[in-house]
Amino acid sequence: MVLLGMAWGACELAAWPLFRLATGQRFSWSALQDERRERANRPDGIGGAVFSQVHPFVGYVRDPRPDSGVVRQSDGRTMPVSNFGYVDDKDPIHKREPGKLIVGIFGGSVASYFGVNGVSRLEQALRRSPEFADKKFVFVNAALGGYKQPQQLTTLAYLTALGAEFDLVVNIDGFNEVALHELENAGHHVFPAFPRSWHARVGMNDPRLGSARAELNNLEDRRITWSRWASTSPWRWSIVANLVWKLQDRRLEWSSYSITKGHQELKDQAGPYVATGPLREFGGRDELFEHMVSIWSNSSLAIHALCRQNGTRYVHFLQPNQYVADSKPMDAAELRVAFNADHPYRRGVEAGYPLLLREGQALRERGVAFHDLTGIFRDHPESLYIDDCCHYNQAGLEIMAEAVARAILDDPTPTP
Repeated sequence: MVLLGMAWGACELAAWPLFRLATGQRFSWSALQDERRERANRPDGIGGAVFSQVHPFVGYVRDPRPDSGVVRQSDGRTMPVSNFGYVDDKDPIHKREPGKLIVGIFGGSVASYFGVNGVSRLEQALRRSPEFADKKFVFVNAALGGYKQPQQLTTLAYLTALGAEFDLVVNIDGFNEVALHELENAGHHVFPAFPRSWHARVGMNDPRLGSARAELNNLEDRRITWSRWASTSPWRWSIVANLVWKLQDRRLEWSSYSITKGHQELKDQAGPYVATGPLREFGGRDELFEHMVSIWSNSSLAIHALCRQNGTRYVHFLQPNQYVADSKPMDAAELRVAFNADHPYRRGVEAGYPLLLREGQALRERGVAFHDLTGIFRDHPESLYIDDCCHYNQAGLEIMAEAVARAILDDPTPTP
């Protein structure tokens, strides 16, 4: 036993420098556990994260199963999925009352994670103002992974029709609107305004799609299983076990990406109308991106009008992303985690974000309180991105919360 213990200790010591060599990251027990937490707490069988429950008004929502919650990074508490299909510990229908501030969070996965892990810091920052110091805050998380306009607009309209009232609507978006379509919908002739992977949600007559879904489900379940294994004692404390998990997770992630990309490249024919929507041909990529950004801009204007009609303040934010040039200094470790030169999302960001910034300025000129957050990490060399898509760690979410609070406190809603 003594010899076995000594051999294991030698392996652990050797794995410390090997971990950084193999992954490009400094080894950290807490950081790796944080990285695993969300996936480890997904329910069994959730598979391919883009496949949720189809919804008649907002495209899709999450299945409100008892075991479908998300663990909060800030305190380890599980945030469940509400009866309405959003990651929240309450339903989204609330009425205004004196002394209460109802804040709706809208957008995609970055906004949804912000609604889970960032609103505590947002509340702290807003309470610095006498306007909010004595308020009872109620945060409604109406954002969901993959949402893109007009889903934020239709979600607000749907909740409003059901009687929901908001004092403040915070919309954090932009990335999904320009990054997702080319990879997921374009190859299947799906109308750009339709939700992500719409053909996969409703076009069930394609046997190739069924096979791809089965493979993606299997890979996702395997990632969940590995994350759970590496999150339990004694393995979470082992450098060797963490290295094995990290390498295996990257392998499975790349397999999922390859399946998604391979299926996207099958462009032989369109599916049924329910899966594709209106046929729309574009003269080129520039025309496509102008169209997608116009949907984003028109939707924001409509949210602004709906909020103004109901006495709600609306604030719109363009989310940061690592593929925006010169937006964040990164060391070699963060680059390996967060930057993939060949990622298709990079192409969408580079083509779309200049248009989003242009239209964002036009929104301000038309009275929308629009704010560009793409530069909020410019003076932060510490690691903030946790993947090569768009997501941030707790520190990044708290930086965003401070920026959102500053915009709300310091910048009055512009007038036309």
